[in-house]
Amino acid sequence: MYKVLIVDDDLATLYMLKRFKNWAEYGFSIEGEACDGKEALYKLLQMNFDLIITDIKMPGMDGIEFIQELRSKNIDTCVIFLSTHSDFQFAKQGIRYGVFEYMTKPLEEETLIDILVRARAYIHSKIRQSEKQNETESATEEDSSVYYPRNHESRLVSYILGADSRLKAEAIEAFREICLLCDREAAKVRVLSNTLIYNVKNKIDETFPWLGKIEGGTAYVRLGDSTEIRQMEQEFIQKVSGMQENIQKYQLNHPDSIIRRICQCVIDNIENEISLELIANEVHISRDYVGKIFKQKVLCNFNDYVTRVKMEHAKYLIISGDYKNYEISEKLGYKKADYFSSLFKSYTGVTPMEYRKNRLDVYDAERLE
Repeated sequence: MYKVLIVDDDLATLYMLKRFKNWAEYGFSIEGEACDGKEALYKLLQMNFDLIITDIKMPGMDGIEFIQELRSKNIDTCVIFLSTHSDFQFAKQGIRYGVFEYMTKPLEEETLIDILVRARAYIHSKIRQSEKQNETESATEEDSSVYYPRNHESRLVSYILGADSRLKAEAIEAFREICLLCDREAAKVRVLSNTLIYNVKNKIDETFPWLGKIEGGTAYVRLGDSTEIRQMEQEFIQKVSGMQENIQKYQLNHPDSIIRRICQCVIDNIENEISLELIANEVHISRDYVGKIFKQKVLCNFNDYVTRVKMEHAKYLIISGDYKNYEISEKLGYKKADYFSSLFKSYTGVTPMEYRKNRLDVYDAERLE
């Protein structure tokens, strides 16, 4: 039986759904109820559900906010929206977050049956696909682990940290060696390439623990599902090059050790109020010297660098959907949300709200490709 969570503050709708007698016939069982999104998230911490049926308009956390939270937490449960005809525009917003279907109130039993039949097939297909992928990758990891190219791992890490121009050539050589070792079998190539990316990323994060958090955690991005070796090679090069670009973006490859220490100190304190005094105490040099040497060596003001790092971190915090604008402002050490919004627009050309919308539009376009 697939477990169902119903999220709605409307007692009449809850009654209608619960009195439907054929849940088991279609492979489902109601295992939980919640009156709004916050309560539903709490339920999801206690139990995994296969299907969520949620109203759009609810007090507290509504359906749109709820689905945003689900996706930001990588909870990929099948979701069905409940709406009135007047909520149709809100229902369409759910499409961008991968909502499976929506039903209008008052509920019709025939419509519910049709959707449950399709939802069951969708859930079953997704579970089988996940199982097959796990089986393939598990077997492939066992078969390929002995071939892992350790020598390339150390060189890739060295070239990334040193912003060495030889990185791309090394990445190409590493990937092509993997292809030879795996006889160009796509599944094996993907697993071994992902293992190499994962280990390289971990080494970078060990060197600069806060760097990954600036732009969205320490998790690495896996290669896509393509079976085309050429496409996998391009993705591999892009992901390795992206690590190097981050090192360069934040001046962590600077030849001057004092500059590297200053930059690292800024990153380590990204969610604090940063001042020249704070950095000077951390690196044990005078406040005036910090400002002077930074401008001389990096060719930008210290405060401009701090703003750059904070705004890059703000991008991630905005996209994550976990924080409201004033909360992001507070996390970054700004006392006034309006001032933060002004800085963000000056840096990116758009407001935080526009940035979030633009990123969602990009997500929609990529999903439809």
